[in-house]
Amino acid sequence: MKKITYCVIMLLCSYYSFSQVGIGTTSPTAELEIETTNTGIPALELNPQSAPTGSVTGQLAVIGDKLFMYDATRAKWLSTETTALQYGYAFTADDDMLWFGGDLGDDSSTENDTGPKMPFDGTIVYLTIESSGGNTSKSFDLVINGSNVGNNADPTLDGRFSLSGGSFTRTTFNIDFNAGDYIMLKARSAGSGVDDPAAIIWVKWRE
Repeated sequence: MKKITYCVIMLLCSYYSFSQVGIGTTSPTAELEIETTNTGIPALELNPQSAPTGSVTGQLAVIGDKLFMYDATRAKWLSTETTALQYGYAFTADDDMLWFGGDLGDDSSTENDTGPKMPFDGTIVYLTIESSGGNTSKSFDLVINGSNVGNNADPTLDGRFSLSGGSFTRTTFNIDFNAGDYIMLKARSAGSGVDDPAAIIWVKWRE
């Protein structure tokens, strides 16, 4: 009899370990579902905390006044929000800084040696560039506070990269910056110029 009872308990534990959980509903459509009603209070509250020790991607924490998710690949807490910084140059770019926000000048001689000032510590996570022609293998430098990030054997930290067929995409960047830093992007002087490059740098805030 004890063996039968033990088997039944084990079966029930196995069932409930893998079953869905519903709060306010008896038929959840996810592993955890909270069905809200018009009570005037939030369905979920995460209390703010200091940066906890993250271990796996997907862990969530409210740190300060922002929602962060732990990124195990980059080994840090990054904001769930992503901010896009747009740069462009409506001429042939060769040894030229791209303009933040796009074409802000009326001729190619207009200089732009500043970029957006970052309000918080953060990390560059993605970058894309598209051009309309010219040197389709043009190389670029990421520039922070007027200094090139520079070459790095690790592509996630490499601040110098080249177009391929007029385009560039990397979604594995892991380049940190600090609050108060400003970010720029420069077409290098090596080789001929590239036509109408447009770039987007995506950043997440870092804790």
